[in-house]
Parts: sequence; structure tokens; C-alpha cells
Amino acid sequence: MGDGDVNSNLLIARSTGDAQLDQAVGQWLSWDKNPKTKEQIENLVRHGMNKELRDRLCCRLTFGTAGLRSAMGAGFCYINDLTVIQSTQGMYKYLERCFSDFRQRGFVVGYDTRGQVTSSCSSKRLAKLTAAVLLAKGVPVYLFSKYVPTPFVPYAVRQLKAAAGVMITASHNRKEDNGYKVYWENGAQITSPHDKEILKCIEECVEPWNGSWNENLVDTSPLTHDPLEEISKSYMEDLKTICYH
Repeated sequence: MGDGDVNSNLLIARSTGDAQLDQAVGQWLSWDKNPKTKEQIENLVRHGMNKELRDRLCCRLTFGTAGLRSAMGAGFCYINDLTVIQSTQGMYKYLERCFSDFRQRGFVVGYDTRGQVTSSCSSKRLAKLTAAVLLAKGVPVYLFSKYVPTPFVPYAVRQLKAAAGVMITASHNRKEDNGYKVYWENGAQITSPHDKEILKCIEECVEPWNGSWNENLVDTSPLTHDPLEEISKSYMEDLKTICYH
């Protein structure tokens, strides 16, 4: 056990006098493997910032306009490695329920340039963790090898006949934000009741599974496919059939 683990265990054992908050702090410090976001919570615990801790840890991300969006940072209500892993585990559970052939059809993942230099929660890293969760469960993943325009993901979902897809993007939101935008098998953004059912599934499997943190699976699993060349070519060819200028 390293010094970091010892320090985290001491902080987990520290009581705030708030049972719900103590549980949330314990879960975060036990589950988060990103040293930067874990340190954010550790510092708040050390300084007794209980209101800030409650704001960050005692509520969860919810769907809005077919996606999860928030600032990048530590906490269950923010976009970060852990919440993206939890969201993808919920996606897996729901898609497995909806599609008997989910493992044959696969899942599409794309990302934008958000946070590439300054953030520990960059879109590229979050996309790789999204893929890792599904690869660890034996699901083929079509992960774009570089950042792509958002429409490439829903187009790829239809073109590749995947069950669903996710684009890691905050769209036009402020630079501090990021998002997890979900597309169904028809290439459209998810609507109710899918969003509500996915949230239920996320709540049912919040503890990271074995392999969920293993982003190296993206490079080693035979189930990883890069659709960039195929989709880029096909997308531009299809555009020619509908554009007249």
C-alpha cells in the first residue's frame, strides 16, 4: 500500500458528522483513480469544506438535451473520469437489456478537442475510458482515432449498424465544461424514456467494474476498431447527394 492509499484511508475514516456525506466521500476516495481529481476531494476534506463537498458529492449528473453536461472537475455532479465510467456502465447495462445482439453490433465513441492541454478530464481521455468500460465487457467499440465533428458519431452509428454511440463534447458550452452526448441506434439523440432508464441503470452500478479504468484496452483489445477513414469517406460521399452548391 502506498502513501497515497494510507492518506486516503485516513481521510475516509474522518467523520464530518453527516452520514450521507461521509459515505459519498468514502466512495469517491475509494473509486477515483485519477490523482488530480482525487486530490481535489482530499484537500476539501482536510480543510473541512463540508458545504463544497456536499455540493460536489451528494448529487449526480442528469440528462439534458440527450446528454450529460457539467464543468470538468472532481465530484459526482461534474464531468470526470469516474462519472464517465459510471455513466458508461449504466449505458452498458441498459443496452444489454434493450438489444439481444449488443455484443455483435457494438458501440461508437467520438470526441472533440476539449481540455486536450489543460484538463485532467480531456475529451480524448474520457473517450478512451468510455471505450474501456465496454471493451472490458466484450463489446466491440468503434473509437475514432482522432477528434471528429459531432455528426460523425450519429452517422457512424447508422452506417455501422451499432446499437448506440457517445460523443464526448460540450458543444457550444463554456470552455470549463464537457459533456457525454448519447445517440440511439437510429442516429438520433436519445429521448425519454431512454434517458430516465439509463440514469436508473447508472445508479445500480456506480462502483467501477474490473477493467473499467484500464484505458490500455483501447490499444490492446481486438474488439477496438477505428472507423475514421471509412466514415470520413462515406460521410463526404453522402453529402454530395444532398448538397447542390
